[in-house]
Amino acid sequence: MRKNLFVRYNVMCILIIIVSNCFIAAVMVYYVVDYSKYNSMATQVGMLIRNAEDEQSHDEGYTVESSLTFMFEKMCPRDNRIVLYDENKNVIYTDLEKKYIGTIDLEYFASRLELKSEYNGKKPIGPSNLNKQCHIYGKCLEKNFPNSKVKYMVILDLENDFTNSYQLIVVKFINSLICVICFSILILLVYTYYITIPLRQMKVVAQEYANGNFKPKVEVNTRDDIGALAQTMNSMSEAIAKFEESSRNFVSNVSHEFKTPITSIIGFIDGLIDGTIPEEKRGHYLKIISNEVKRLSNLVQSMLNISKIESGGIKPVFVPVNINNIIGRILVGFFDKIENKKLDICGMEDIDDCWIQGDENLVYQIFYNLIENAIKFANEEGCISFKFIQVANARIITVRNTGEGLKQEEIDKMFDRFYKTDKSRSKDKSGFGLGLNIVLTIVRLCNWRINVKSEYGKYTEFILTFRACDAPRKRDDSINKNGNE
Repeated sequence: MRKNLFVRYNVMCILIIIVSNCFIAAVMVYYVVDYSKYNSMATQVGMLIRNAEDEQSHDEGYTVESSLTFMFEKMCPRDNRIVLYDENKNVIYTDLEKKYIGTIDLEYFASRLELKSEYNGKKPIGPSNLNKQCHIYGKCLEKNFPNSKVKYMVILDLENDFTNSYQLIVVKFINSLICVICFSILILLVYTYYITIPLRQMKVVAQEYANGNFKPKVEVNTRDDIGALAQTMNSMSEAIAKFEESSRNFVSNVSHEFKTPITSIIGFIDGLIDGTIPEEKRGHYLKIISNEVKRLSNLVQSMLNISKIESGGIKPVFVPVNINNIIGRILVGFFDKIENKKLDICGMEDIDDCWIQGDENLVYQIFYNLIENAIKFANEEGCISFKFIQVANARIITVRNTGEGLKQEEIDKMFDRFYKTDKSRSKDKSGFGLGLNIVLTIVRLCNWRINVKSEYGKYTEFILTFRACDAPRKRDDSINKNGNE
């Protein structure tokens, strides 16, 4: 199955988008989860207090201060710090580093907790050069430990060193997006370079074609649009190379066909002028000159017909055509040649009228050339036979002549211009090898079909397929005396 280049490119883009989104989603999940732990600090503090209460209830030997610090070290992350206050807002215990103690207003948090039993927010701490933004959670412990000198507890998360967690997420998102865009562009550039390698090869080969060298071929084996284009270019180069060779052969053959009769004509005219040809033979040689001139005229007319058909100068007019009448008229015109070779004509008797849809003049040219060809190459006392077959909406008509037949390599070339087999050159002195080429040109123009069958040493048969049609209705224009039709 051939793959569409557009589909391949779109699939690659979709894959890049999916992978990019997955990457961005993973980054965002990581930072959102990382941020969410700060919102869960209240939960952690609640668990810490409950565990400390349990510890106090089971073992009165532990002070509230020791229970809280013990549970803090056991449950909270290493980057967290704890501050414990008494009722006068004095620090009982803290594990903050010295560089932070002088830069954080611990009394501020104690005052806030005195007004409100809980505090959850962000404040800058540490030296000004650090500019560290800290997440702080405070809790009043008076209800939990009424008899303890510890009244307030503040936990600081020093890991949060950005101005705002949401801002960090946005920054990370933008950075991730930029990385993904750059990565996607890089992948697309690499992929585009890869898929355009065959196109660059085609460009080089096309330049060779422009210079007249049609030997190079595009080596592309992909099963996509580019592969199809490469195959088309290779087929085109073969067709153009064949056309170039055909053109050279055409010029050579035309030159040869003109040169031979013209040489004869010049020789005979010179003989008539200088008296080399005696008076009593002048009529004979003038007749030869006339035949050669007619032969050249026929050659020119045949070439003009082919040129008109190929250039679109002849537009077929499709009307019902009676094949029996056309073949009958042509056979009458070749009556003398048929009699001289004592040929039998078979298949025309007891045949109803055969009607096809076609241009009468073009159909006449087809059968004229085929019948003329059949008469030329039929053996002495041989047979020319016709068959008329109705198949659905088509008419199949065959023209067969007995004789030497053709070899396969001759069948492959028989519709080429000026092509003559070796035996035809000895039998057909007046022909040019254009008749069958005219037949093929007309058949292609009218979208008909022609095939050839031959058995060497026995027969050659041409099989034509036309569109069938009914016989046209005859109008009865006679009017009776009463004016009725």
